[in-house]
Amino acid sequence: MPSPFDIRTLQLGDLGLISRIDRSERIDIEYTVADGRLQGRIVDYEVPTWSRDGSGEHSVAGVIDYWYPVVERGAAFFGAFATDEVAGLAIVDPSFEPNWAWLAFMYSSRPYRRQGVASTMWHVATRLARNRSADGMYISAVPSGSAIGFYLAMGAELATEPHPGLSAAEPDDIQLVYRFR
Repeated sequence: MPSPFDIRTLQLGDLGLISRIDRSERIDIEYTVADGRLQGRIVDYEVPTWSRDGSGEHSVAGVIDYWYPVVERGAAFFGAFATDEVAGLAIVDPSFEPNWAWLAFMYSSRPYRRQGVASTMWHVATRLARNRSADGMYISAVPSGSAIGFYLAMGAELATEPHPGLSAAEPDDIQLVYRFR
């Protein structure tokens, strides 16, 4: 079944499109890893969209600054569009480690969630990685129930040995792997 979203390859100068992603979300389940297993706990809080002020880690400027060097080094940056609206954005580094890709960034904008945006971008990311002969893909996911649930549904599994660089950069994220079979 064809996607209702137009996938477009984006350039370094397009990182400003991140400002058009509404990342806000009500979180009701949050995950941690204990003894090598996912542990969910019930929570209740709202994650706001990125701040348009300042340059902190949850600001538009901070997010762009963080991902700029990754895209500059050659990671693929692409978006899912509904007409000219940004429905989602993703960054995948197909040559992250020998034989391993990295799904570095993937967000669906709130108005487009549960419409196939993430699935469409996931399939593009895995195709890019496979085309570069990767054996699998690292995923460093926010610990929300929706993010972890999505990646598990796609076939990812908890990393038995988290990537040290990813863990250091995002210590609260859940490290997953998706092996191409």
